[in-house]
Amino acid sequence: MTRNPVCIGAGLVALDVVISGEVKIPAQFFAGGSCGNVLTILSYLGWASFPIARLSNNVAAEMLVEDLRKWNVHEDLLSITADGSTPIIIHRILKDKLGEAKHRFEFRNPEDGSYLPSYKPCLARSVADLVEKKPAPNVFYFDRINRASIDLAKAYKRNGAIIIFEPSSAKDERGFDECLQIADVIKFSNDRISTYDELYPAGQVALEIQTLGTEGLKFRRKGSPAWTSLHGYSIENVVDSAGAGDWCTAGLIMNLFRNNRAIENIETIEIAAALQFGQALSALNCTFEGARGLMYNIARSELLLFVQHIVSSEMKKIPQKNKPTIHSTLSNSIKISSLFASIHR
Repeated sequence: MTRNPVCIGAGLVALDVVISGEVKIPAQFFAGGSCGNVLTILSYLGWASFPIARLSNNVAAEMLVEDLRKWNVHEDLLSITADGSTPIIIHRILKDKLGEAKHRFEFRNPEDGSYLPSYKPCLARSVADLVEKKPAPNVFYFDRINRASIDLAKAYKRNGAIIIFEPSSAKDERGFDECLQIADVIKFSNDRISTYDELYPAGQVALEIQTLGTEGLKFRRKGSPAWTSLHGYSIENVVDSAGAGDWCTAGLIMNLFRNNRAIENIETIEIAAALQFGQALSALNCTFEGARGLMYNIARSELLLFVQHIVSSEMKKIPQKNKPTIHSTLSNSIKISSLFASIHR
């Protein structure tokens, strides 16, 4: 019997309160946060997922864990104690003046204006116990810079794991540089770390991925100053773009790292295909409400058939490997809206 690949993740695991743009739809409660989303998506995609989080023993934590259980996410590395914190994020779905979909994250209680509970990192002294409980994942993912996450990354790297670092900022310069020394992959949003190209003219880690919103993304390898671009998929019926980056990350992990292959041994064309897979997942999720709405509306087997069809069609259009830029766009060939029309009826 083949063992499912394992991903352990540390970072933001939160309770998302999704407030729909449709007045008739009541508020919905889901496990969220970057780490929470990536690991839950991976579990849906067939991985064994183990989030590390320091939650409080309250109703919010109960609701969060209930959703994780629905997707068979493992609870072994969760801490639920009185001195923890269960972050709560209000995810409000809106429309702009042109009627286009947009969303907003809120961190205050709408009733009294007080701040909602926020993220607390795991304690550094807990690292040894956590590693002993689950010593050898295929992948370790982290999205926050703190001593415990860095020490976990070092320990899991020594045990052979691929280290994925997905920072939300680079304000902690010293900590950020330390994370770069450990990471095999860094993935970040250009609007969060806009000066990365200036700070690091050449690639610092084995694989660097910079997302560019509606413009797609670009990636490069260690030592290279040149980026390879992948244009995003066109979406006609965007409902909510939250969680798009998390789906892309999960798609990348699923395709490249189930067998602990060193990134140096992975061809650039394989990286492009894995990222296109992730981009297709992202695009499809944008047609549903919530950061992981796709999971609640379509079975994994059916989804993978759709995505594999999209990616195989697009890979045929990629230029030869000596070309500097890879372009990927659905344009008029495949429409996301028509693919999932039946699901939205």
